[in-house]
Amino acid sequence: MRSRPEPLHLLPFIRGDREKPADFDEQLARETAAVFAKQVEANIDFVNDGELGRRDYVTAARNRMSGFDAQKASTGAADLEEITEYSDKFEGRKGLLTLTKKTEVMNAACSGPITFTDAGLADLQEETQRVAAAARASGIPLDRVFFSSPSPGTLANFFDDAYFGDHTRYVEALGSAMKREYDAIIEAGFILQVDCPDLAMGRHTRFKDMSLAEFQEVARMHVRVMNEALADVPAERSRIHVCWGNYPGPHHHDVPLADIIDIVFESKPKFLSVEACNPGHGHEWEVFRTHAMPADKVIMPGVLDTTTAHIEHPRLVAQRLMNYVRLVGADRVIACTDCGFSTAAGAVNVPVDIVYLKLSSMVQGAKLAEEMAKEEASKDVEVRVRGA
Repeated sequence: MRSRPEPLHLLPFIRGDREKPADFDEQLARETAAVFAKQVEANIDFVNDGELGRRDYVTAARNRMSGFDAQKASTGAADLEEITEYSDKFEGRKGLLTLTKKTEVMNAACSGPITFTDAGLADLQEETQRVAAAARASGIPLDRVFFSSPSPGTLANFFDDAYFGDHTRYVEALGSAMKREYDAIIEAGFILQVDCPDLAMGRHTRFKDMSLAEFQEVARMHVRVMNEALADVPAERSRIHVCWGNYPGPHHHDVPLADIIDIVFESKPKFLSVEACNPGHGHEWEVFRTHAMPADKVIMPGVLDTTTAHIEHPRLVAQRLMNYVRLVGADRVIACTDCGFSTAAGAVNVPVDIVYLKLSSMVQGAKLAEEMAKEEASKDVEVRVRGA
């Protein structure tokens, strides 16, 4: 997901509102390099380009595939449909296929067999080459750059099926096509981040009329298909991101993490980025008391809320991290943001200057948590030695 909003002067071209100027590629390359330079300055360990050239992360992937010439009404979010006094003020907002309270917005839908096209691969390679060049210019090793791509289930969550007539077959077709994208990202030298809001947000959007048990079965199928698409992707070079939707809202219909965590654990990637600090999910570190994380996994809990301009204090960041460190160990915890700061071109929750102040606070908090973990570990050793 986007780490930051696009520069305002590029927005009309990225969204397709205006024809791109002749030097658009040069402008985009300069802005990409600037994003990496700012992240290096903020001492971020794992960086990305902010998806600067994309309208949004799902449309970018869909445009690389054939078979999406139909249109169907979009799916609304249950919380926004219920609390209309709140959601009314977002009417007309330009965002990620706008999650609205209504289904009047039309989105692309599957209209035939799905293939990842040669033109799509060329477009992806153009993007990876731009990102790689900007990273190298900032002295960043490519294995420190994560490159995001939606899961097959996430694509199915946003783009309805008007061809297969069977959700499993539809998702499997998406998985077969997206394997080409996942493999190309790894071949380019990056860490692959598979964005999986379908495993959480899907519960109160596409599958809001299902029972919990029915949704869990769908989620298991989504993970199975994703794992099959990741067959040639090393687990240690991949991560997944699970969230309930990066939009400000009541979120009172979010599925609890405890109801999906064991399904999430079945995913192949070693690193798990999960929304973990906002008011609806900040308590869910407790889930790791009762659901043992597999030994080969690393948790990346969100410690920055990406929907508010309020800057988290470093001590709060450290406290949030320590909740996980005490349960799974310091070597299995990496600080992360709840989500991207702008999931679509122009959908800005937090101004750029504040984004970097938040990221700086995260870095300070992570260092503080490291010191706290060492201190607690030394005290534990002292207690055990005295006890012996």
